[in-house]
Amino acid sequence: MKTGLRAVVIILVVLAILFGIVIFWSAVPALVKVLLAIIGLFATLYGGLTAWAFIPTRKFEPVVYNPIQPDYWPTDGFRTSTPEAQGMDSAKLLEIFDFYEAAHAKDPGVTIDSIAIIRNGYLVADIYFNPLFPRDSAHVIHSCTKSIMSALIGIAVEQGYIESVYVPIIEFFKEKQQAIRDPKMAQITLEDLLSMKTGIRSRDSFLYQWKGIFEMQATEDWVAHILSLPVDAEPGVRFDYSNLSSFMLSAIIHKATGMDTLTYARQNLFDPLGIREVRWERSPQNIYIGYARMWLKPQDMAKLGLLYLQQGQWNGEQIVPAAWVKNSVTPHAFPKNYVELLDAEGKFDQATTRRNWASANFVRAFADGYGYQWWLDKSGSYAAVGVAGQYIMVSPAHNLVVAVTSSASGAGVFFPKKILEKYILPAVKSNSVLPANPPAQQALSEKSGPPPLKQTPQAVPPLPTVALQISGKTYALEKNNWNYDNFRLVFDEASDQAEFSYTARVEDTAVFKVGLDGVYRFTETKIGCMAAMGKWTAADMFELTCHQIGYTAPAQFILTFKQDEIDVTEVGQTGSFTYSGKMQQLNTEGSLRKHSTLS
Repeated sequence: MKTGLRAVVIILVVLAILFGIVIFWSAVPALVKVLLAIIGLFATLYGGLTAWAFIPTRKFEPVVYNPIQPDYWPTDGFRTSTPEAQGMDSAKLLEIFDFYEAAHAKDPGVTIDSIAIIRNGYLVADIYFNPLFPRDSAHVIHSCTKSIMSALIGIAVEQGYIESVYVPIIEFFKEKQQAIRDPKMAQITLEDLLSMKTGIRSRDSFLYQWKGIFEMQATEDWVAHILSLPVDAEPGVRFDYSNLSSFMLSAIIHKATGMDTLTYARQNLFDPLGIREVRWERSPQNIYIGYARMWLKPQDMAKLGLLYLQQGQWNGEQIVPAAWVKNSVTPHAFPKNYVELLDAEGKFDQATTRRNWASANFVRAFADGYGYQWWLDKSGSYAAVGVAGQYIMVSPAHNLVVAVTSSASGAGVFFPKKILEKYILPAVKSNSVLPANPPAQQALSEKSGPPPLKQTPQAVPPLPTVALQISGKTYALEKNNWNYDNFRLVFDEASDQAEFSYTARVEDTAVFKVGLDGVYRFTETKIGCMAAMGKWTAADMFELTCHQIGYTAPAQFILTFKQDEIDVTEVGQTGSFTYSGKMQQLNTEGSLRKHSTLS
């Protein structure tokens, strides 16, 4: 049932109940009247709230404006400025620190790593809160990647690689059509992917604990897996946030251009903007993961926001077509109108729907509309948004871009928008230069961090017997959600650190030091800098905590050893998982072989 019709039906039912109460009111005794009054009050409250939940969001248009070009282009980096020189109030920006620290003390889920504020093209504040996230480091941007994918699709359409957004997606994958099981899959267009209205039963967002992603990751051909899924709703109608849809955008770029998506992005987007350091993971078929797993520096995130603020133009060159930018920040879907979620069988899931409705209407930031992979606010601001509090926020009315990286959880993931609305936007006082405020400017600079990492070394207890028995041994792991192949620990009785290494089935390999004295050891690896510490919590159990610098949550591994077996409990961003493994043995040639149960 459509949301508007549902609201009308609920209101009519409530009115019928109230009408019945009025009809029988005079004919019933006082006690029954009390009961009827309670029923009437409950029906009114319940009906009103429920109907309100299904009243469709009013449509709105993006802000129309002529961009104010900066007096230089930050291809080689942003120039810094005092806030006052750009019409902003340093004292107001200083209030961010107390507001954040109070919120973080109350709820550790409110954890921001960095905030970069750009006005008129100048960096007026560059704030770092996390001692484990140094300046000029790359940070995972999670689903902000989706907004970059949108830009790449727009460029590919302009260059003629893609005919239009109305092309059915199966036209790009004719060789995989045998995977399709639902005939409605043939109706899904590129625009349906962009606006999250495919109708596919992907079940791959945080609302489903990312189950759909794990199911996809367990396959060798992610595109074929997606094409094989059921389609629960008519394409182009129902908004359902889907990571798989954004992966398909990358697969389409890969197929249509004949280039891998990162190469295409470097040539047509990143290089013109001076974005040099990009890390991005790929699928088993070497398709870059279009929904997430990209790493950028915060100021490079801000460059992308500035590009959109300038309607796709950069230093005299139209990088992204202006019409595409406008379409991208025009609402094509209204998330608050489609809060009903389905279970694995395609049936109505009441519990998940309740959580989704509450989140969409009361908590989620920039949820008034959804464009082409951009979240929209009725005020005219819009944002690229990633899980755990990653944001590229653009406010055309204020000629402002704010890039935020976070390691947040729970409601803390939406906290950056509170900072935007309570402090950053109110700090914009004028389009002209304000009088200088040296004390506030100096305080803002001094507090912009990052703060020092405070660590106190502890005495290292003697290693348990099992530590030396398993030291240097490689454990082959059974199938697990993050596709780890094997783990290996090396211990030395005379050392206050150990070494941990792992490989994964795609391209993730790392070897790094682990502090045993309560102090992080930092190691540069192929996948970035790792900070790790660990301890033996029992004679057969080792707990390892490792931060990939710039990632949004530490990974914790609880490793239990028993003879030649290992049990693993992994706790991270997406939940807690358990799996096992067995020690590899040397064959007669001196090389390692796996136990048959894992081969």
